[in-house]
Amino acid sequence: MKCLDMGRKASLKGTVVAFVALSATTAFADATLKVDLTDSIRTVTHCASGALYGITADLPADVSAHIAPLKGNVYVQPAISGNGHQQPIGDAFDVAKRLVNTTGKVQIRLADILPGWPYRWPGKDSWLKSVEEIIKKKLNSGLNNFDGYEIWNEPDGTWKNENGDFYTNCWKPTYDLIRKLDPKAKIIGPSYSWFNSNRVDEFLKYCSQNNCLPDVFSWHQWGSGGFVGAVESLRNIEKKYNISPRALSINEYSSDTHTYEGAPGVSVPYIAKFERYNVESAMISWWFTNLPGRLGSLLTASNQKGGGWWLYKWYGDMSGYMARVTPPNDKSEGVDGFAAVDAKQNYASLVLGGNSVGNVNVVFEKLPAFLGGKMKVTVERVTWKDKDTPVASTELVSEKEMTLTGSSLTVQVKIESQFYGYRVYLTPIDVPQNPYKNVAASIPGKVEAENYDEAGQGFSYRDTDSDNQGGAYRDDGVDIEEGGDNYAIGYTIADEWLEYTVEVAQEGEYLIKANVASGSETSSFQLFMDDAEITESFAVPQTGEDWKTYKVFELGKKTLTAGKHILKLAITGSYVNIDWIEFVDAKAAQEEEQMGLTSLRRTPGNTAVEAQYFDMNGNRVSKEATKRPGAYLVRVPGFKTYLIRTAK
Repeated sequence: MKCLDMGRKASLKGTVVAFVALSATTAFADATLKVDLTDSIRTVTHCASGALYGITADLPADVSAHIAPLKGNVYVQPAISGNGHQQPIGDAFDVAKRLVNTTGKVQIRLADILPGWPYRWPGKDSWLKSVEEIIKKKLNSGLNNFDGYEIWNEPDGTWKNENGDFYTNCWKPTYDLIRKLDPKAKIIGPSYSWFNSNRVDEFLKYCSQNNCLPDVFSWHQWGSGGFVGAVESLRNIEKKYNISPRALSINEYSSDTHTYEGAPGVSVPYIAKFERYNVESAMISWWFTNLPGRLGSLLTASNQKGGGWWLYKWYGDMSGYMARVTPPNDKSEGVDGFAAVDAKQNYASLVLGGNSVGNVNVVFEKLPAFLGGKMKVTVERVTWKDKDTPVASTELVSEKEMTLTGSSLTVQVKIESQFYGYRVYLTPIDVPQNPYKNVAASIPGKVEAENYDEAGQGFSYRDTDSDNQGGAYRDDGVDIEEGGDNYAIGYTIADEWLEYTVEVAQEGEYLIKANVASGSETSSFQLFMDDAEITESFAVPQTGEDWKTYKVFELGKKTLTAGKHILKLAITGSYVNIDWIEFVDAKAAQEEEQMGLTSLRRTPGNTAVEAQYFDMNGNRVSKEATKRPGAYLVRVPGFKTYLIRTAK
């Protein structure tokens, strides 16, 4: 629904307001929000973390700081931008390239090929030629992070009568062209400017009769209160024509009071309902701002983080499964919430808000066993003044220990502003920490970095995201990839850490080594034993142009006591890959250093001797000889010591 023509926006806005109006801020008697922590709606997808024209070729400038943390889902972008097209910037292909190393995908808005608003229709043949060029460009791009094609944008307002019949001139021939050239691609539509059941009925009737049903049904939602009724109406129409339920894309959503766009408290009911009703993708819009590339006004005009960004960061931090939340009134814009549970990460998280002020009694029901009978309950808030006011961070409201009584836990949250968002975060107090597969690492010996203890986030490790970005070895939140001698931890970020249960065989001084890789010049890490430093922070030199070249470094020597201990590996500088940490008996290490690879040690005798050493392929790797007479001890470090007597 967006273009840079402010007059056009105002003219259509009135049409929508006739059907959806934002409720005024209201105070309420204590409301109740029920959260069933064992009722899984679905796996976390961050369905609503997307935006309309939210990214350009240049903005947000820092992908890793501003885009990636939100775990963005789908972004609607113009098929092509620039002079002669509807949007001046934000080309889908430029954006797809920027999103390659993120979770984000791009939905291609084909109608934005054209200029003007309403779009200036060039005729069917010219249109199909342009669409074909875009499809071929996508197929030849080498990119695989496209969501699908949106055929047209808001035909209820942008398709003019003089263009002819929308279905036969545009929808059906474009649909058939996509199916012919890119048959596996998702087709999205009709993308009405608002949900009108009569119009939807007409569209689905035509599509069902002419074999051109969209894979994903889309419309734009202004005001969250009408969404549930729209979904119910759509499902009834689908049943009427024997159409299987379509996936849903709300590819523009915002408060109808567009100055509230991105406000945390206004956004919460949208996200909550989109999750509850299994929306596939949803994209927050932008209105009356002087440039796109702000993630739907989650960033300020100067690309600083606003209050909305922090709300969507809470959303992006969710992992595991989405739990069922029951609001006081599902068909209103009032208090609502969305929740996630992740047993591997040891938390349950609820985000709430919704165009109202007052006290909310959050009732957590059927708490999962991993939370235990006693847990830490943290309540936070994020403030918001307007879309151009930066917000430095979220704020702590309270943190306390609470004991479960009965089968539920009630936490009261005071909503102070309709624009604020709140998070209630539950974590267990005590989690048993066991070595990986119940086998402590032996010292002297190697501690494999990927074999950290089994307790979970906050107990045996801290990782800044909930996914295993390397996708190898283990399926919890630590990033592990194939590398080094076998597996290594990677994608490390400063302040992350891992712990290992180790068994020291005997007290003594140990030489500490590490096999690591870094393509950066700022990587570093430090080791602790039972929370006491055993090394200084070690600055890892750049080992190669990427993170595939591993080198062994000595970190120093330390005296350790015998018995079980907890070894902590702390990342002090980002982007180091660590394969293993080795503890070597310092005395033995010194002997080996003095003797080299092999050594001949003389005992009394009277004949010369020569020793030669070969690798497993039969290649000689070392030769050592002496003309002194005697019998000799030949020691191969790490293997055995042999007694060699000279022949007579």
